[in-house]
Amino acid sequence: MNPLSSAFTNIRRSPFQSLTAIVITTMTLFVAYFFSLIILGTQQILNYFETRPQVIGFFELDASTSEINQVGQQVQQKSYVNDIKLITQEEALSVYRMENKDDPLLLELVTADILPASIEVSADEISSLVQIKNDLETLDEIEEVVFQQDIVDSLTNWTTSLRYIGIAAVMVLGLTSFLIITALVSMKVTQRKNAIQIMKFLGASSWFIKAPFFFEGVIYGLVGSLVGWGIMFVALLYLTPWLKNFLGTISLLPVPWEIFAIQLSTGTLIAILLGGFSGMTAVKRMMK
Repeated sequence: MNPLSSAFTNIRRSPFQSLTAIVITTMTLFVAYFFSLIILGTQQILNYFETRPQVIGFFELDASTSEINQVGQQVQQKSYVNDIKLITQEEALSVYRMENKDDPLLLELVTADILPASIEVSADEISSLVQIKNDLETLDEIEEVVFQQDIVDSLTNWTTSLRYIGIAAVMVLGLTSFLIITALVSMKVTQRKNAIQIMKFLGASSWFIKAPFFFEGVIYGLVGSLVGWGIMFVALLYLTPWLKNFLGTISLLPVPWEIFAIQLSTGTLIAILLGGFSGMTAVKRMMK
């Protein structure tokens, strides 16, 4: 009997133990796949906000067009600035009218002369927004700077915390999977101790004895990865309508198939290595 067939025979002979190993491996890979999508999504959300005007500087009312353009050129030259947008007083009035079109009284009271021109600045990285805010505050032509730093800080802290939680959860579950598979395979090696001794006596190679237990761990990893990814994929399809509504203009869905392919192949490879290493660790320990 070849090693792979022996591995399937070992699994069939102890279905509940094998099911336990597959379930814990599935949970590990499901969490890993789930958090990998979250980490990717939060990074794209950060990139989205990095490319949006997050710092707005309002000019003095008496600022001339040449002064406004000069400030725009000066800010654009900064290496950490991605893009700028200059809003003239007339454009500011158009925006005001659009936002208050249902209130004629407010439209009559406001003219372009009392609305300041402004500059909207986006950064290459979200960490540079504070520096942009400080730069604008040092300019004499700028009267006021608006920057929702608390929102940006909260978003950054939130995404960082999610990453740490995901990494910690995967590490804990991965260690648990390793220990459970090792323990289960060790029990099976103990049960076949006499048969192993006979195979040694008959001259069987070390790999011939270890291979079935190695492949048993590989099967646990492979099945756990495929099932875990399948559960994650179905859950994502179910949540997609709600996520699209929640994210609004942030376009994250649908996830490109290339991401799924990389995710599944990488996760399956790691799961196979984890399962195989667990099986080999168990059989080596018990054969000493």
